[in-house]
Amino acid sequence: MKVNDDLVGTVLGNYTLEKVVGHSQLSTIYLARQFHPGRLVAVKIVQAQSPRLDDFFLRFRREVTNIARLEHPHILPLLDYEEHDQLAYMVMPYLGTSNLEQVLKREGKLAPQQILSYLLQIASALDYAHSLHAVHGDLKPTNIFINSDGRLLLTDFALANLAESTADVDHTTALYMSPEMVRGEPLTHYSDIYQLGILLFQMLCGHVPFKGESTYALMRQHLQETIPSVATLASDLPLTLDRVLQKATARCHTERYKSVGELTQAFAAAIAVIDKPQQSLAHHLHFQTSPLASSELYKLEFIATPIPQSVADAPVSQPHPARTVADGGPLSTDFGFSYIQEQVLPLPSTISRKPRLLSFFLLRCLPLFAMVGIGTLALLHILGAFATSPITPSEQARVVVSQYYDDLNQHNYRLAYALCSPNFQRHTSYERFMRNYQQLTHSDMLFKQSVERSPSEVDITLQLQTQEKDPQGMLTRYYRWNGIVNRQADGSWKIEQIAITSDQQEPDHIYK
Repeated sequence: MKVNDDLVGTVLGNYTLEKVVGHSQLSTIYLARQFHPGRLVAVKIVQAQSPRLDDFFLRFRREVTNIARLEHPHILPLLDYEEHDQLAYMVMPYLGTSNLEQVLKREGKLAPQQILSYLLQIASALDYAHSLHAVHGDLKPTNIFINSDGRLLLTDFALANLAESTADVDHTTALYMSPEMVRGEPLTHYSDIYQLGILLFQMLCGHVPFKGESTYALMRQHLQETIPSVATLASDLPLTLDRVLQKATARCHTERYKSVGELTQAFAAAIAVIDKPQQSLAHHLHFQTSPLASSELYKLEFIATPIPQSVADAPVSQPHPARTVADGGPLSTDFGFSYIQEQVLPLPSTISRKPRLLSFFLLRCLPLFAMVGIGTLALLHILGAFATSPITPSEQARVVVSQYYDDLNQHNYRLAYALCSPNFQRHTSYERFMRNYQQLTHSDMLFKQSVERSPSEVDITLQLQTQEKDPQGMLTRYYRWNGIVNRQADGSWKIEQIAITSDQQEPDHIYK
């Protein structure tokens, strides 16, 4: 959520906010002037993500205390941090707006050697931070600044830990989220390795591997899909490089590299083959120019034929000094050895030939075939558009609720929480939401009724069968679920309200 622009001109301690230079879902960055020693700095004001300010400020102090001790040439230092009038802010050197995102927008994909140069700097900073048990958690191009001397600097360490729910995660951050971040698990250095793998993919291909239309769709892709093959998308990249990225972005963190340094070594070894010259026999052979006119060379075809057995069985003459023979024919050089596997002879019948009928036909008719194909595809698309009926609001609401309970049963609480509206999330924290569902499993679900109140709001009634942990065993219970699913401003459908009551028509059962 963006902090109010009215803070421009506000004095926070030793700093006067002059203008907004950037913002994200969690914070707003201001260019500010420090009274003493009278310099420009960047002040990042972090928006409180919880109605319980005491809890938020406690987490803020814990995180910034951890990152304030990081001193490394490739980590942007934290100059100061404070809390003022219910605002939490951090102060850092102001480097302008030059970052890796601008480089990628300008250049598209980068050369492997340039990527390695960036990777060495990033790896040095991350391995140092990991040695102090500090995790970045939000690696993306906008958080990698480039100094005037070309040196990379990482910023925004541990800021992702201040997010309480998926409503606090913006679309850009979701492009790089690790599966454990989606599941709401505590972050480790393996999460940074995954995000760095996504970033390497982007630098190599010019785009990120996943392109979901919503934050929820992106999180589901990170959780369930593997990244595409870079060797398929860019033919000049070797398969060894594809294996490096697949391992770095493995969905199970134990299958990834053990450290960022190990990833860097594997990346360097994979791109080494790109610059290695390909050796072949042609590099070591040198031919003299034939007196045959160059304009006639394209008319010749050659056929390879075996040397007659009588010649192959003939004794090989002893080496003797090279000599040049000139008998009115082409110049040749005798180097004193024989090559007896095959001989190359001209094929006289093809010295002067006419174009082949099939090639001529294809060349002339290819544009016609292309036009017919395009017309056919267009017609099929139009017919398909008329044949497919749009999904109704009730059907859309059923899909959302079904996906909601699928995520709960798979313990993907973060994804299930993302299917709830921002208004729902403001009233129910993620921690409370997760505690309510950790003790039970939904073994069955039956849609009873759906009522369309409007094109953007649907009432859903379900019967839920759950299995809950009980001191006597597993207890099976039946509930009546009433909820409201509505369409949000961005066009997505989310659960706005849930009411669950015990279904008195079905008795409870205990299985020991």
